Amino acid sequence: MKHIQTQKITVSNDADLILLRQILRQSTRTMGFSPAKQARITAAISEVLRACIAHFCTNDVSIHCEDNNHTHALVIECDTDGETYHRVANQPSVQTAYQLIDDVKVKSSPFGYHIEFRIGVA
Repeated sequence: MKHIQTQKITVSNDADLILLRQILRQSTRTMGFSPAKQARITAAISEVLRACIAHFCTNDVSIHCEDNNHTHALVIECDTDGETYHRVANQPSVQTAYQLIDDVKVKSSPFGYHIEFRIGVA
């Protein structure tokens, strides 16, 4: 399995979102995801962050590879403020995006909420 270096990006507007999509697409390609899964991952993550920036929220995003106990996964993490999270979490587009990801964990953090998306490589 191929690894990717940790990448960080601040997403606060549409231009940042386009750059994030490019980074996600390259990362998923490098890690060996199928073209269809590359598209699903990119669409899902960008939809969640698009919903956040629509509420004028800036998100620091980290993209990295994780290997634990014979599991190889792409992990995308971001922090968002509590008010924004509550506004976007139940939007139908965000709920649909969550369903496209293998594992989504949301935890309280000092900043509001920490969201972790984990997608396993088959």
